[in-house]
Amino acid sequence: MKYDLNEQTLTIYLDGEINSYTAEAKEQEIFQVTRSQTFENLVLDLEQVSYISSAGLRVILKLKKEYENLSLINASFEVYDVFSMTGFVDIMPISKILRKVDVSHATVIGSGFFSTVYQLDKDTIVKVFNRTSDPDQIQRELRLSKEAFVLGIPTAISFDIVQVGDKLGVCFELLDATSAKTTFLKDEQHFHEFMVKYAALLKKINTTECNDPEIPSIKNFYLEKIDKIHPYLEEAYYQKAKRLLESIPERNTFVHGDCHFKNIMIQGGELLLIDMDTLSVGHPLFELAALYAPYCAFSEDDKGNSEKFLGISDEQARHIYQSLLSLYFGKDDEDIYNKLRLVCYIHMVWWNRTNEPDNQIRLEGCRQRLYPLLDRYDDLDIGI
Repeated sequence: MKYDLNEQTLTIYLDGEINSYTAEAKEQEIFQVTRSQTFENLVLDLEQVSYISSAGLRVILKLKKEYENLSLINASFEVYDVFSMTGFVDIMPISKILRKVDVSHATVIGSGFFSTVYQLDKDTIVKVFNRTSDPDQIQRELRLSKEAFVLGIPTAISFDIVQVGDKLGVCFELLDATSAKTTFLKDEQHFHEFMVKYAALLKKINTTECNDPEIPSIKNFYLEKIDKIHPYLEEAYYQKAKRLLESIPERNTFVHGDCHFKNIMIQGGELLLIDMDTLSVGHPLFELAALYAPYCAFSEDDKGNSEKFLGISDEQARHIYQSLLSLYFGKDDEDIYNKLRLVCYIHMVWWNRTNEPDNQIRLEGCRQRLYPLLDRYDDLDIGI
């Protein structure tokens, strides 16, 4: 029987049918392996198991009684159905085998730091995660997406997690959908129509209440950020930045946290979000401050960044942000704009130290733009 031991996790690979004729022999083989090894977690890989009967289920129960940290992975849909119908999925972690998707001939319709989005056909897209291989983290995003959808946030509902080469992805069914960029860059009329819908989408997100205790507070996240970048800020500026963040009122309304247009698709004239992994609750200030980063802040120390990330010029990106604020607030206000920039630069210093620690140009640029704003403002009130 094939097995391997890696960092206190023993994985045993089962195959064939586990029925009344084979269960006893399989059980003996499994226990022969487990009693010859020292481990903390036991995993049964079921990828090559074509069928399991009640006799096989009894073997699994014996293992569960002896080894509390037992989990089953790569169950076929048929085998998983047996575990589901018999309640086994409620007493131990069991995961299905992932469908494999080939994107070698697919069209890239969006790409970012954390994911790339491919159009598989006219009805289906797949979002491939560049920086996580944890199915539990992806399942969390899917749960958040469905919860937001139920509460009225227009999101694209996924139908499965898939394997894309050595990465994980999520498939979405989007009938005749187009990317936001393709639509709003057609002409000035389409741009204005898109921006009106874009601002309305943000307002919908930021006024929808959610009382799920598992959805994190974005304010707490920013307080963690400011503490992590404490060594990179002058002490007086660190203290003031922290005080200003602490003064932001708590809210239980949604904050998407990364709602730039690459995370938006258009279907039948409706804007749909396809990225919910940054969903949190809190004050809308955090939403609008976060958007300053992709549309403005990154290009301040890296001219042409908007072309690389968004596929548009730096001037176009800044125009989108300013238009969005004007529509969101119904006015142009320099103080609101600057207060959002202040919060964004705190985020940018954290982002730089976390993801590009050697980029001293951006770090210094963000600090030098943050300090005058901290000197200028004693509150972060933006009137909402």
